[in-house]
Amino acid sequence: MESATKEDPLVERNGKEEKCRGDNPEDCQVCMTAFDDTLQRPRTLPCGHTFCTPCVNRLTARGQVMCATCRLGHPVPEAGQFPINFTLEAFITRGSDSDAGSTSSSPRMARRAKAGAKGGGSLGRKIRSMLQEQEAKVVAALDACQKVQSQLAQYQRTLAGWGSHQQQLEDRLQSVINDSKSARVLVRQEEVQVAVKKEEVQQEEQRLHGVLNVLRRVATEEEAGVAVVDVVHCTHDAEEILEECRVMLPDVHTVTAARRVREASMAAVEAVKTVHASLPAPDAPSDALSPPIAACITDKIQTLLTPTLKAADLHKMTPAARSLIQAGMVVVVTQMEHKRHARMSLEDGRLYLHALQDQPPPPCVARLQMSEVVPAAPPCLVFLDLAWPDAAPSRVLIRLSPDTPMGRQFLLLCTGQRGPSYAHTRLWRVRNKGKAGESVCGGDYERNDGTGGASVLPDLEGGQYWRSGRAGAVWGWAHRGPAHGTLFGIVTRDRQDGRVLSGVFGEVVRGLEVVVAAAQHQDIMEVSVVGCGVALCGALVPCP
Repeated sequence: MESATKEDPLVERNGKEEKCRGDNPEDCQVCMTAFDDTLQRPRTLPCGHTFCTPCVNRLTARGQVMCATCRLGHPVPEAGQFPINFTLEAFITRGSDSDAGSTSSSPRMARRAKAGAKGGGSLGRKIRSMLQEQEAKVVAALDACQKVQSQLAQYQRTLAGWGSHQQQLEDRLQSVINDSKSARVLVRQEEVQVAVKKEEVQQEEQRLHGVLNVLRRVATEEEAGVAVVDVVHCTHDAEEILEECRVMLPDVHTVTAARRVREASMAAVEAVKTVHASLPAPDAPSDALSPPIAACITDKIQTLLTPTLKAADLHKMTPAARSLIQAGMVVVVTQMEHKRHARMSLEDGRLYLHALQDQPPPPCVARLQMSEVVPAAPPCLVFLDLAWPDAAPSRVLIRLSPDTPMGRQFLLLCTGQRGPSYAHTRLWRVRNKGKAGESVCGGDYERNDGTGGASVLPDLEGGQYWRSGRAGAVWGWAHRGPAHGTLFGIVTRDRQDGRVLSGVFGEVVRGLEVVVAAAQHQDIMEVSVVGCGVALCGALVPCP
């Protein structure tokens, strides 16, 4: 029993055998093998637990190491290996040197000696260190192979999906081609029939000319009788042929089928041209796809699939730009960050840019810079989308006047360029409800109750503000100080006392009835700004 206790890491406690894991700091807690300075070198994870190099390599899965003690996951460093615990290694080496001269032996020393023999104890420390570095390179190469295999497998699945989708598209295109062939056969048959009728009409025309010449040369009563009979027969035959032409031509089925197939074919061709125009050229050099070259296969695929679009295409509203916008494949990002994006939409014959969203843009979309499409300052058109229970969102279009700090701030809060925006805020008050000078109040992006709304621009009181008391005037609350500088009001009823509001920086040019309906709603706090943004100038929208 005593020898078993010395030779086996099992001890008897309370009549039961239990394994003594973790009792010896010189041993790896996973494989229970003594650390050394060759193959079993101790490596420390960020959580503080230490394991031997082979065990750390075995614990690696998909670029992460799961700690066997605390179960925390740690990403593998770029060097390919976690740092060596040199303090523990030096302690073990010093203990090994001091035990080398002792005549007493123990199971632990035997294991250490066995590990040293296995690791090639005759090699020098520099050689062992060099081998360890080479081992790290091999492990890094293995990790790279695993990553590339994973990317290739994903690419293979993507290609299989593309192949299936392409087969479906090919079947649909083949259906268009078959319809085109059928329509072409019908057109050819109609063309042959038209040729036959045309020849018959020409023959009858010649007969009529002959009868006309006979009538003009009649000299006797007998000749006149014969000529009249010929005229009756000839005109009857001509009328029958002409009636057949009027009834048979054109064939409604043939004409309808030809028009339908022609429009479908032209739409397919134009769609192909649009896609080809928006994608990089097939012969483009690989280094032109993205500077620098994409780091992995997935990045390269996304780069190849990403359409290209310029701000000038928006102003001209080219067919490619229109198609991409309608497909939701155009977003706008800020120059300093790419963690947020704003979407574009074509509605009511206008091009709109919505407020920035706090999420990265989707892959494979055309990206434009905010500075390329949004005016730096008013005059411009912005919009607020208002909604409340049992009412669909409705758009309010506002023209901002130039040379007003509150107008510039309103533009920034409609686009979200400084962070906060009016999107998802609420209207919080109706002034003079039901009376002359009625106004709705909003703009508190912080608290939605009129007690917040810190300014995003300084010195809002300067500038050339308007003075107005008419319905549709948009005015600011700068006199309440910078803590409430983003608050605004929209007049919904004209003032009757001749008094006017100062600090007016815009006017509603469309959708005033929406604001009036919001003011009449029972609870103004239920009215929300579900969306906001700016109407872009270009081929669709003239600049104010």
